[in-house]
Amino acid sequence: MALDGKKVMILVEEMFNDFEFWYPYYRLKEAG
Repeated sequence: MALDGKKVMILVEEMFNDFEFWYPYYRLKEAG
C-alpha cells in the first residue's frame, strides 16, 4: 500500500498506552 502524498490521522483516547500510539506511527512512517 503506497502512502506517499497521503495524510494519516491517529486518534488517541485519554487512557492510552504510549505503545498504542508509537507502534502504528512508526509502521506508517516505514510504509511511506
